[in-house]
Amino acid sequence: MIVSLDMSRMNKILWVDKDNMIACVQAGIRGQDLERDLKMSGVVSGMEPDSSEYSTLGGWCATRASGMKKNTYGNIEEIVQGMTFVTSKGTYKKNDHWPRISAGPDINQLILGQEGNYGVVSEVIIRVRPVPEVANFASIIFPNFEIGQKFMEEMSKQLVYPSSLRLVDNIQFQFGQSLKPAEPSQYKKIINAVKKAYVLNVAGFKKDEMCAATALFEGGRLDCERREAEMMKIAKKYGGMSGGAENGIKGYQLTYMIAYIRDFCLLNNVIAESFETSCPWSQVGPLCKNVR
Repeated sequence: MIVSLDMSRMNKILWVDKDNMIACVQAGIRGQDLERDLKMSGVVSGMEPDSSEYSTLGGWCATRASGMKKNTYGNIEEIVQGMTFVTSKGTYKKNDHWPRISAGPDINQLILGQEGNYGVVSEVIIRVRPVPEVANFASIIFPNFEIGQKFMEEMSKQLVYPSSLRLVDNIQFQFGQSLKPAEPSQYKKIINAVKKAYVLNVAGFKKDEMCAATALFEGGRLDCERREAEMMKIAKKYGGMSGGAENGIKGYQLTYMIAYIRDFCLLNNVIAESFETSCPWSQVGPLCKNVR
C-alpha cells in the first residue's frame, strides 16, 4: 500500500528565535515562501535547491536535499536542528534544541533521507542566519571544460569559496547564450559585439570549446569582495576571463529554468532531464564524458 499526503496547508513559520538563531517551521512550506517569510524577521535559511519554487521543507528532509548555496549555509542535514516525526508507532521529537549529539547515533540522521518509508516529518527546527549584506554575482569563461574542471578542483581545496560555484560545459553554455533576451538598446548591442570579438579573435577562445562558471557570494560586503578577488586570481592561473556580474546572474537563473526548458524541449521532440550525483575528483572527467 502507498499513502500520499498533501502537506501544503501546513505551511507556517511557527516561531523565530533570533537569540539562538533557530526557527520552527511546518514541513509543508515551499522553499520560496520559507525564505520570503523568514526575511520578514530579518533572517534566512540559505537553503536553495533548484526546485525551491515547488519543493517543500519536509521534502528536503525526506530526500536529504542539497542547495545551490550549501558552501555558505550547508546541506539540509547541517541546517536541521530537530524534527517532529510522526510514525504508525508514535511521534518522535527532541526535548530540547541541541545542535549535535555525541552519545550514540543521532536519530535525525536516520530520518533525513528516509523518503517517507518510516513516517512523516510535520515540523522542523532549522538553523537560520542574518539576511546577508550583499549578494554579488560573477562569471568566468574558460578555454574548455577540462581546464574549467581543474579550476573547480583547485577551488574545492581553498579555505574560503563562493556561496555557489557551478561549471557548465560548452553545450550548456551555448544553450544559455541562445536563451538570452534581445538587447534593449543599440549601444548595448555594440558593446556586446565588441566583447564577443575580443574573446574569440584576440583572446583566442573557440566558440565550440569554451565553457563558463557562474558564482554567487553572499555575506558581508568586504568579505565577499575578498573572496571574489581570490577566486579570480585562481581563475587567471587557468586562463579564465571574467564574464561579468550580469552573466553570473543569468547563469544562476538558468538553473531554475531547467524544468521549463525540459517541457519546451519535449514540445519540439527533444528529451532532456537533469539529475545530480557525486564522485571523487579523479572520476569527474570520465563521469562527464560517459554521461554525455
